[in-house]
Amino acid sequence: MRTLLKFLSPETYPVFLSLLSEDFPHLLQDEAVFEQIHPELPSEFYARVLSAYALTPQPMYRQTQQDLVLQQALEQLDPARLGMSISLVCCVPPRVGRKVRSLREIGGLGTPPWKHDLEQKTIFLGAESLVGIAITRGHRVLVNSREEHTFAPVHWTEYEQSAVAFPICRYGRVAGCLLAASAVPHYFTEVHLSLLERYSHLASLIFEPEEFFDLADLDLQLLPEYELQVPYFLDFNRRVSQKFTEALAQGSHISLQEARLLVWQEIEEELLQVFLRNADGQ
Repeated sequence: MRTLLKFLSPETYPVFLSLLSEDFPHLLQDEAVFEQIHPELPSEFYARVLSAYALTPQPMYRQTQQDLVLQQALEQLDPARLGMSISLVCCVPPRVGRKVRSLREIGGLGTPPWKHDLEQKTIFLGAESLVGIAITRGHRVLVNSREEHTFAPVHWTEYEQSAVAFPICRYGRVAGCLLAASAVPHYFTEVHLSLLERYSHLASLIFEPEEFFDLADLDLQLLPEYELQVPYFLDFNRRVSQKFTEALAQGSHISLQEARLLVWQEIEEELLQVFLRNADGQ
């Protein structure tokens, strides 16, 4: 049955997994599922990460290092392909004089029932999220199942049954989180958690020094649910192009990175206002 899971379509997978969990609740949680997981990161993987850190040209570096870390983590942590997603979430740089008010998912990978490439699913997260709690507290936050009673907020997506978030830190400052979710409840053993912590340390190499913030610089706000955010991302490229047009009209120059950041900051403000309007309406 575990082998069969590897060959199911994304549409069939969640239905089969749900029925399997009901009829054979111990099948997906016994030691045999995890016996393939090596408790250490391969030494050759460290070598690839360090090689990319030293030799990859700056324009290609972030994506290269991100792909290395997420792909290796996914392969090591879900060898039986029971269903896992691993994502990177970063702090949204604030405007001058403000504190960090939100985080944004910037990329991820998954095994069925998730799509392999999760990059297209942009989402803003704040104080209402697992990653928000993790970076505010400065340590990992784990929720074992949907039924677990916890004070940690989790907005469960369609396939998630357990989830954990690890802050990505350097010199005690935080850039974001490594977020992992499983389609199996109680999936994350101590071996998983130890490995994820090491991957979160390696993920710190992905970010530039200016992308890290002191905990005192965080003031996370509440963001609306993902479904309400989607319309604000649809014309992102048009808005970025508009920033270039506006800069040209003012006789100034703006880089693509600067234009994208300005748009993300605008969308962040719009989403914060959406939450406040919805809260007032209730």
